[in-house]
This record gives sequence, structure tokens and C-alpha cells, in this order.
Amino acid sequence: MRKLFIAFALTILIMGCAYANDSTITINDADFTIPSKYHGGELTNTSYKLDNIFSIRCIDDNVANAIGLWAREKDSSEDVNIAGHPVRHYYSYNEYVDGNISHAYFASGNSTYEIKWTGSKITGDIKKLIKNTPESDLSDEAFYNTLDKSIDIYKEQKISKLNQDAEYNYLESRLQSQSNHQNTPDDTQFNRILLTYYNR
Repeated sequence: MRKLFIAFALTILIMGCAYANDSTITINDADFTIPSKYHGGELTNTSYKLDNIFSIRCIDDNVANAIGLWAREKDSSEDVNIAGHPVRHYYSYNEYVDGNISHAYFASGNSTYEIKWTGSKITGDIKKLIKNTPESDLSDEAFYNTLDKSIDIYKEQKISKLNQDAEYNYLESRLQSQSNHQNTPDDTQFNRILLTYYNR
């Protein structure tokens, strides 16, 4: 009876190890086999995230915001091809994790994905994740052009926001400097601009 129990326990252990080493998830239309060290994350239709150390997400809805910040903050970048997938890799030092964080943007089918992990190199695990997704419908050149345009859009949005903030600050200081006199119709309009158009 004891031997039977031990055999049963070993079988469960072996099956458990096999399961832990092979966890496949689907994000958008691509399947990813998650390495065991990244198991235990949260899965949605468009992303998988494990704390601040690993994530995969489909960024079709907003490529500009997904890539723009990291394009600005990068310490290094490279464009590579992994098994038919054009890939742009950024890494930068991150004080929050006290180490390097990498972001790989790649095309699979007609979608764009981002994988984030700790470290500065594209590891074998990351290459395997990318390699096992459907090949890109875009050429390398078309994909990189799309990313570059998205980065330009992000920069334009940031410049516009900075200009808007500067204008708001100017109008606010002008209003405060005029607070000692009686309001005129212009001042009322001025207040309305500050409270509506520049609502923060």
C-alpha cells in the first residue's frame, strides 16, 4: 500500500512538473508558451503580466503610446529579425527594479506585440516566444516605418501637451496678476477658458 502511495505521489509530481514547464496562453491571435519562470501572471485578451518583471501585450490599439516613452528613455536600441519577425529591441536602466528593463516590439500576423522583461539582452526564452508566433504580414521595412511614425506621433503629442501646459500656466498667472481689480467680461471669458478648455 505504501509503495502504491509513493508511486501515485511521484506520478502527480511528474505530471505537475510537465504542466509547469508548458503553459500556453493566447493573446489576440497569437499563442505564447510561457517559460516556467514567468508563470503565475494575469491574463487578459490583449496582455499577460507578471508583476514588473515580465509582460506580453498586443499594442494594436495604441502603438504610439506603447513605444514612444521607451524610444525616448532607451539606453540602447537594435533592429533584428527573429525567425521571420522584424523586432525592435530597447533597453534602459530602471530605478524601480534597480536594473535594466528590455522591451521588444515585433510583428506577428498583422498585429504588433510588446514583450517586456528584466535584463538588457534578448534571451533564448524571449527569442523562442517570438519565433513560435505566426510570421509577420509586414516586411521588415514596413514594420520599422510604422514604429518610426508612431514614435513621431508620440513626440508630437508630448510637444502639444507641453505647449498646452505652457499656455495654461501663462493664462493662469495672468489671471492671478489681475485678481486685484474688478472682473470685466473679458475676465469672465478668461475664467471659462481656464475651467473648461484647459480642465486638468
